Amino acid sequence: MVAGESANDREVLRCFLEAFCPQMQGRIVFLNDRFPLREATEATLNGRIRRFALLVRARAERERASVAAVFLHEDLDAVDSNRYEAIRERVQRALVRQLENAHYVLAVWEIEAWLLLFPEVVTNFTSGWQVPTKRRGGDTGKFQDPKRIFKDEISKSGTRYRESDAPAIASRVVVALNQQAVPVGSNRSYESFRTDVTSRCQELNLSTQ
Repeated sequence: MVAGESANDREVLRCFLEAFCPQMQGRIVFLNDRFPLREATEATLNGRIRRFALLVRARAERERASVAAVFLHEDLDAVDSNRYEAIRERVQRALVRQLENAHYVLAVWEIEAWLLLFPEVVTNFTSGWQVPTKRRGGDTGKFQDPKRIFKDEISKSGTRYRESDAPAIASRVVVALNQQAVPVGSNRSYESFRTDVTSRCQELNLSTQ
């Protein structure tokens, strides 16, 4: 089950989840509610997570299915720093108290920063786009406002980037990954997400043997 800040973000997560864990293909269910957690006080955080857990269980009951894993996405909306790990650990601790198979996906700065790890895919997405040299090979978690980078730097000579383009770009990234492409640069929130998905997928494999 996947929850995220927007429909576009949820679709991007679905693309990556199915790439990192093929067992999830065709089995992912979305929760459309948004759950702001990163800045919440302790009481507010726990209350929102309790509500989230109730919605997860209610959706599972409606689908007549068990919940193998839950991924709850939120953007940090800031560059990578020690604050990222502190927020991620705090929310993750609160989350697993209610849902032991849940993962908090805190994207740094935001989901578009993950797409910048694949500059050739982005450049080839449509005519006129070009990822500048300064945006290749670095830590994309250190880039301020990746959506602005997409709009003002990458797509300035072509069709202007829209947030609704992100799922289609992610789909092409998955094709590249299946052809053994590797990220160009780094982003520890992407790596943390990939590690969480891979670990959960291994547990699912064991449980079905």
